[in-house]
Amino acid sequence: MLNAVGRYRRLARWFLIGATAALLELALLRVLYEFLDWPLPDATAIAAEVLILGKFITTDRLVFGHASPAVNRLVRYHGASAGALLVYWLVINGLAEFRGVPYVAAFILGTAAAFLWSLVTNFLWVWAQPARS
Repeated sequence: MLNAVGRYRRLARWFLIGATAALLELALLRVLYEFLDWPLPDATAIAAEVLILGKFITTDRLVFGHASPAVNRLVRYHGASAGALLVYWLVINGLAEFRGVPYVAAFILGTAAAFLWSLVTNFLWVWAQPARS
């Protein structure tokens, strides 16, 4: 069982990995949308999916201390990430396409909403520790 300091360190590492991934995702999104001229809905979906696998491998090892990835955790993570992707995709595209918000600002808001979703699902479902009797 983790003590309070261990839980805060785990949360800080999870946040750092997520923030770093968000910056990488924004860079990929810019390439797809601005330089390759992909439609924003396609570019946002592809950029997010590319980062999902990288974040899983990194988070599984560096945050939760697993020596190697496991299929059951990957499936749960991808399910949680699909929820976060849906939240992110709806926010960024809804704001940018229907409200005229610049896509970078919409990306920031969509990423924040997805971070909240991921925080709940990652810690309570994907890597939740079974109750000890």
